[in-house]
Amino acid sequence: MITAAVLALLALPLVMLRRRTLFAYYAIDLATWLFAWILWRRVPGFDPGVDFYLGFVALAILKLTTFSIFVAVGKDVRWSPLRAAIAAAIVYAMVIPAMVREHTVIDGDEPYYLLVTESIVRDGDLDLANQYRNLATSEAGRTDLGPQTGDPTGPDGQQYSRHEPFLPLLMAPGYAIGGLYGALATIALFGVLLVRSTMRWLEDEGISDAAARAVFPLFAFGPPVLFYATRIWPEVPAAFFFVEALRGMREHRAKRWLPALLGLVLLKLRFVLVAIGLIAASGRRKLVAIAIVIVPLLVMWLASGSATSVHSWREILPAPGERYVTGFFGLLTDGMSGIPFQAPFYLFGLAAILRWKNTPRGFRMGILGGSLYVLYLLPRPEWFGGWAPPLRYLVFLMPVLALGAASIWDRLSPGAVAIVAACTVGLVIHGVAYPWRLFHIANGENAVGEWFSRMYHADFSRLFPSFIRENAAAWVGVGVVVLFVVLIGRIGPIGPIGPIGLIGLLLALGFYCALQPPSRVEFEDAHVIDNGAQLYPDYYTLMRVTYRGGKVLNAGNSLSFLAREGEWTLHAITGLGATFEIGPNTYRIEPDPRYQTIRVKIPRSGRVALRCSSGAINVDRMERDE
Repeated sequence: MITAAVLALLALPLVMLRRRTLFAYYAIDLATWLFAWILWRRVPGFDPGVDFYLGFVALAILKLTTFSIFVAVGKDVRWSPLRAAIAAAIVYAMVIPAMVREHTVIDGDEPYYLLVTESIVRDGDLDLANQYRNLATSEAGRTDLGPQTGDPTGPDGQQYSRHEPFLPLLMAPGYAIGGLYGALATIALFGVLLVRSTMRWLEDEGISDAAARAVFPLFAFGPPVLFYATRIWPEVPAAFFFVEALRGMREHRAKRWLPALLGLVLLKLRFVLVAIGLIAASGRRKLVAIAIVIVPLLVMWLASGSATSVHSWREILPAPGERYVTGFFGLLTDGMSGIPFQAPFYLFGLAAILRWKNTPRGFRMGILGGSLYVLYLLPRPEWFGGWAPPLRYLVFLMPVLALGAASIWDRLSPGAVAIVAACTVGLVIHGVAYPWRLFHIANGENAVGEWFSRMYHADFSRLFPSFIRENAAAWVGVGVVVLFVVLIGRIGPIGPIGPIGLIGLLLALGFYCALQPPSRVEFEDAHVIDNGAQLYPDYYTLMRVTYRGGKVLNAGNSLSFLAREGEWTLHAITGLGATFEIGPNTYRIEPDPRYQTIRVKIPRSGRVALRCSSGAINVDRMERDE
């Protein structure tokens, strides 16, 4: 895999660079290889079994970054959408083996899509009953799979998947040729087509080559497109069909937009909302909208006997207003699943909305077309991704935001671009080196916050905004993101030093504050040191964020954490009754099937130990009485 990646990195510049720009790139390329070799030889305590792969991934992504910079600012660049697609094909082919290397298995909905594909290829049907009986023969590598709750069943014991069969049907030829890698190659092919179609769309909308060249690598090689183009999800094919529908409507070519829209809704029933919004935004006929709604329902009914699968018509009813607010600001700023922390490049696309009248027509149509879908997404728990890589439900909209970013590229501050690019590089290194971490369980903590919390045993996570488990930083984060977007969209460039200096100051201040004892402790968080305590509920519990609980302590177990001096309220539950100690004080809690609040006192700020001396107790959180 590493040899293939090296060859791909050497071949990549030949696709788009030439003459002096090509020679300059290879000179820098040689210097970085030499520097990496020296570093590898001289770093003390280097463990090849642990550190080599991460180091190589970091080096490969940094080389890809160098290539991207040359593409964006080089003088001798052979630029075209086709060449951009070829470059994307090389990169995706390089990344696919990293997504399924060694013991890393496909996860979330991926193995179920693959089971349906295997059933189509091997049995010629959609009945998964025999697939579940013979999981050892599946290339999913998962013998723990079983029907999901609510999956449709047939009258004679047939077991169907809740997932629409169109994506497995598209993957069937690739799977028949190359198994799992053939299926992944099919998704990557849609990623390549998406890149070509998006770059062509930027040309159609009057975007300059300079802006398109700058946007191209951030879109094609950055999150979330890179990750969804190298795993088995319907999101990248959906993005391709969406762009093709927008291009067809712009050119008034029904032969393009109608099949593209049909493909979009066949991928997932939820994309019917996108089709309806797009038809309404473009002024197309209502009969087309009715047909678009009926076709996927009919296909699901013929395939499994259930027109809506696990969905209910009640899902289209309005939800309480506060859930829309939480969902909107969660997508905007949440530290685990929000755009700034998972795909910061698309903040530039959001900024383009503030210059609505000056943006390309395709951008306005795309935003309006996706608005109904986003509106229904906001109050649902899907906004934070579920058991999937981040921003899953917005991937189809990323080409539109990329067009928006390209349309205001000349207005962007170089400092802001540098910060966003650096964050994007870090996210790609993390996702490629540790692909299983893309499936982060929603618990209110940010991955970076968890990392620092474990390193320093201090609550860094509280500084990252969370709308999954709402914290004080959430609304501060909203203000910061809104200010950032407004500055970009309405004011324009403010020089390269300003944003970088401001970010540096905020990081230093945040680091200092994180090391101070907090006024609220969530016992499940990474900064809490446990001695024998057990996480509750289990890490892989479905919709875990909806449960209360933190750590279960039996007699003799203890927790250690930083806390401020003063009176605190402990939230806990026990069915047996328990005696526990905090500092020099001992407390007794009686059995109760409900959660209880216990007033406790911490004598001085600093590290505190909570120890269960008898019985058992499930501690949720502690809050200081201000």
